[in-house]
Amino acid sequence: MNPSLPSSTYGPPQQGGRPPGATETAADAPATPFVRPTFSVCIVVRDRPALLVNAVRSVLANTFGDFELVIVDDGSQVPVTQVISEARLSVDRRVRVVTQPPTGIAEARNRGLRSATGRYVTVLDSDDELTTDALARLHELLAGTGGSWVYADYTEIRRGTSRCIRLPEYDSAKRMSLGVLTRPRLPFKHSGTTIDRGLLDRIGGYDESFRLFEDVELMLRALRAGVHPRHLAHPIVLFHRHDGNVTRGRLGGLVFWFRLIDMYRPSRWPGVATAIKALRTMSETGKWLVTLGR
Repeated sequence: MNPSLPSSTYGPPQQGGRPPGATETAADAPATPFVRPTFSVCIVVRDRPALLVNAVRSVLANTFGDFELVIVDDGSQVPVTQVISEARLSVDRRVRVVTQPPTGIAEARNRGLRSATGRYVTVLDSDDELTTDALARLHELLAGTGGSWVYADYTEIRRGTSRCIRLPEYDSAKRMSLGVLTRPRLPFKHSGTTIDRGLLDRIGGYDESFRLFEDVELMLRALRAGVHPRHLAHPIVLFHRHDGNVTRGRLGGLVFWFRLIDMYRPSRWPGVATAIKALRTMSETGKWLVTLGR
């Protein structure tokens, strides 16, 4: 974890207040007196106005209404406040916008965490959408099991066709950590992931030294701390696959993967890290070649 970011940095603002440095419109400020919502849905965005509008509408359409929506505008050319105002979405007082200069995904995600006030934080990528029953299903699972970290299945949509992606379940945090490091397809999707705020504060936010895979690092850190995420075996996120969300720098991203492997490999025995790195290299190279062929 980035030592310059203590876990206390991620605590919710004082009642009726805003985190230092956050810029919010008066219409989007939390109501007074402060009421803690069940969920804080956090979206980070830069220059995706049409996709963002779809994402916001999908959140507001949820049947479980006890939530706030925190949007971090990471230096968009057209301000997010303007985008949601023109789409007539800013009238919903559950929507708040925090603006900042372009700093990067990990820093922007941390800004969202500092602004969130809900008991649970639900991540949503700006080009994804929630199903209308997403928060209700998450609440049912969390309330029924006492879980503190949930990852969920999702629906992948490509060129008008869709398929449900069923994610694996693991019987221990250690086994899931190995799956994260070695599986070609990650065994979790960060979009839709929901985390108890108290737990998130204890393990800290996103490591801002990771330009890529900051979500993977957060998951691996949680697993090492003994967190055993629960799996929601129902697709609650619509993932629209397009050129903009394909990691073009897959081979360059190996630098970050190798760093993750060195940090979180399951054994210190000689050769373990090398073997996992070789497996990850083959996996990322194969995905890169598939991308080139499309």
